[in-house]
Amino acid sequence: MIPYRLTDKLEIRRLLNMDREWSLYALADLDDGMFEHCDWWALPGALALVFRGISIRPIFVLGDAASTKELLAALPETTGYLNLKAHQLDAAEGIYHYRERHEMRRMFLDAFQPRRGITEPLGVEDCGDIEHLYASGDGGGIAFAPFQLHTGFFCGIRRDGELVAVAGVQVASRHEGVAAVGNIYTRPDCRGQGLAQTVTSAVVTALREVGIQTIGLNVENTNAYAIRAYERVGFRTHFSYSEGIADRLSIETVRP
Repeated sequence: MIPYRLTDKLEIRRLLNMDREWSLYALADLDDGMFEHCDWWALPGALALVFRGISIRPIFVLGDAASTKELLAALPETTGYLNLKAHQLDAAEGIYHYRERHEMRRMFLDAFQPRRGITEPLGVEDCGDIEHLYASGDGGGIAFAPFQLHTGFFCGIRRDGELVAVAGVQVASRHEGVAAVGNIYTRPDCRGQGLAQTVTSAVVTALREVGIQTIGLNVENTNAYAIRAYERVGFRTHFSYSEGIADRLSIETVRP
């Protein structure tokens, strides 16, 4: 069957809820203000999303290997940030090639163990400070976009008036009851003091206060320090997957 464009939110939601944990980010993209940045492609029991709201252009695919191959072949994107589970990797061969593939794990909040500390809420007026912090060392904020600050779920820690730690969300949806904690970063000279746990705890607390219960995050498998920090807050690994910038190897005819 030929993949087709899908715009019906009810049908998209039904498909995404077949694997709610894998679809964490895509579910939040159903919200007004996010949905307008989405292109959805579908097959029976399968779905692909291209999200155009941030520059790396995430590509998400839900489905078995055969459906994944058909959906990827139908996408018009020459480059995107491709997210695939292990059973989907072979299906991408010959269609997209990772420039650099990151082996990731998705963790979900199972039993919240907050680390207390003094934090402050961050809003759009703090965007410059946040971007300066991300640029202060070994890189951070790859999935940060200023519009995320409008969620009201960013917080930080300052020392001598300078922002040294930040956490927020990449997506959050009150309507769908899901959130992905992210954009977590501590200035290199302030690490090892539990600041990441403190700002992450503050974000989780704020999410739970508005009734969001499905709270996840992504972390690279090699980042043992971050994994331990999130485990101390109460996150547990639920599955692994691959992500990274991927380029199309051949131009396929995209059918409506």
